[in-house]
Parts: sequence; structure tokens; C-alpha cells
Amino acid sequence: MQTELAALTLLFLCSAVTSYVSTGIVRKAADQAGLVDRPDDHRKHHLNATPRLGGLAIIFGFGFPLLLLAGNSHAAELVAKNISYLFAMLASGSLIVGLGVYDDIVGANAPKKFLIQTAAAVILVSFGFKFTFISIAGHVFELGIVGSLASVIWIVGVINAVNFIDGIDMLATVVSITIAISFAAVAIIRQDIFSLVIMTALAGSLLGFFPWNRSPARIFMGDSGSLFIGLILAACSLARPIKSPTAFVIGGPMLALALPVIDTVFVMSHRFRTGVTFGERVRQMFNADRRHIHHILVARFGSTFKALLSIWVVTLFFGAAAVMTTHETSKYYGYTIGIIGFIALILLRYWHRPTQPISDADVAGSDVA
Repeated sequence: MQTELAALTLLFLCSAVTSYVSTGIVRKAADQAGLVDRPDDHRKHHLNATPRLGGLAIIFGFGFPLLLLAGNSHAAELVAKNISYLFAMLASGSLIVGLGVYDDIVGANAPKKFLIQTAAAVILVSFGFKFTFISIAGHVFELGIVGSLASVIWIVGVINAVNFIDGIDMLATVVSITIAISFAAVAIIRQDIFSLVIMTALAGSLLGFFPWNRSPARIFMGDSGSLFIGLILAACSLARPIKSPTAFVIGGPMLALALPVIDTVFVMSHRFRTGVTFGERVRQMFNADRRHIHHILVARFGSTFKALLSIWVVTLFFGAAAVMTTHETSKYYGYTIGIIGFIALILLRYWHRPTQPISDADVAGSDVA
């Protein structure tokens, strides 16, 4: 046990240091290449031109220490046991990283994004990252093709939910670290070594990126970072190295993702209702606006810190719920905490909303998805 703990600690520290150093290098290179978000953009009102592509440093901080860890005999045994999972993550992750970099440099429209995201999701599902069955009142029901379809929708949804939450300095970083730690705790309870290793590397990489991304951000993670993080979290929320009946969507680590997912559902449903014809409503769903919870809270509180703190606290509730529902003796307490988190999210979003429309100037220093 001490050997495993030491290896995980080393992985976490190595990921953090690698990410921190890589971010400095990427920031300088992006600045010199002119790959920056300028403050005169009508949707981004940070005060200074800020480099993007920070996601490349997060990805390197995540992947490079894992390659080094593979040199360990115990780690090599883990790779052999989960080779299909690792191959699926490599293949789907390559697509998502390519999409993110392309979007950060050139820009990609919604159809292109969803096409690549769906392809990445199909790869994951075909290698076992999917809902296979549910258990209700002691009865197990196989989901078949329905489970595969639901899994693709879930993965694409989570990818975009994490992308959308990247709206103010360090928000996506803090929320993703919290979710990753929750996933790691769930993995410990389930004795899921694969997910534990992946989440340790991701949490360490995000921690190394955090000093560069804290307000006022010196670099943005961009789509290259947020899309990749969303893919990894979505994949590990569906990983089932130990088969056990789980409740559809609301079980286990999926609760930790509740805040970005629920916020995305609210925003998409609101956009859908603004159109007249069905075609207009669908197109409206993918038009960027300022209806996400971080935009609402910044406008209400007049402070990005208060908005960030509020969202983080709710994320903690959902993270605790995810961990507690994994254990049989505490699952009902977990669902109770999850309900409290949901009520808090609803109150934050809809209680005493600003009477004036949320303007671009309400979110200074933001990296809007």
C-alpha cells in the first residue's frame, strides 16, 4: 500500500511541476506567435492581450508523467490490464486535442465541433466506456444499443459542459480539480486503479496550471484544454473496471459533474425556447450568450471572486455526494447532500436575478467558451 501511495504522490507532483513549467513555455510561445485573446474583442473584455493554448501545457503535464510511470513494473501491469481503455483514450483524446488547437488558432463552427466530439465519443463507447445496464429494485436491465446511444450523448454533453464553464478566470480549473479529486476518492472506494491513476495525473496537471490561470489570468486554457478535460472526466465517469449495478446518469462519480452539466441543460433549454421555428430554435441553442451561471453571478455580486466561490461550494456538495453514494452505508446521506447542492444551484441561478440584461462588460477578464 505504501508503494502505491508513494507512486501516486510522485505522479501528482510530477504532473504539477511538468504542467507549471510547460505553461510558462507555452505562454511565451503563444505570445510571440500572436496567439492571444485581445481585449477589444466584443465578447472578451480582459484588460490585456492574453495568450491562449494553455490547454497544451495541461495535456503535456497530464501525459508525460504517465509515460514515465509506465516504466514502473507495477504500472506496466496496470497498462496490460487496461490496454483497451488506454488505447481508446489515446485515440479519442487525439481527435479532441486536434479540434481544440484548431479552434483556438483558426476557429471552428458548431457542426464541426459536434462532428469531431461525436467521433471521439463513439471511439470511447466502442471500447467499453458506456452504460451497459441499470439496477432497479434488485432487477438488472441490460441497456443494449440504448445504453450506447445514451453514452455518446453523455460524453458529448460533458465535453461541452466543461467547455462552457470556462467563462471567468480559473473557474474551469478550480471546478475540474474538485471533480477530479472526487473521482479519485470514488476510485479508491471502488478499487479502480485505472481511474485513480488518470485522475491523479489530471488533478496534478491542473494544479500546476492554476498559478498561471488565477485572476488576472496570464494565460487561458482555451478549447484545447477545456475540451480535453471534459473528455477525460466523461470517460472516467463511465469506466467500469469493477462491474456493479449503477443508477443511470445519477450514480457514482456522475454526481460530481452535476453543476456544469445541469447549467448547460438550463442554458440550452432557454436558448431553444427563444426561437420561433424548430430550425431557428436548434440554431439558437448553439449561439453564445451570457446565461451561464458564472455570468449571472458576476452580474449579481459584482465580483468574480464571489461568483467563483459560490460555484466552487456547490461543486463541493456534488463532489461529496458522488463519493458518499459510492459506499453502501452512506449512499442515502450522499443523495441528500446532492439534493442540497441542486437546491443551492437553483437558488443561485434564479433567486433575485438581475433585472437588467447581462452585458458584455459584466464579465471582465473572462475567457468565454
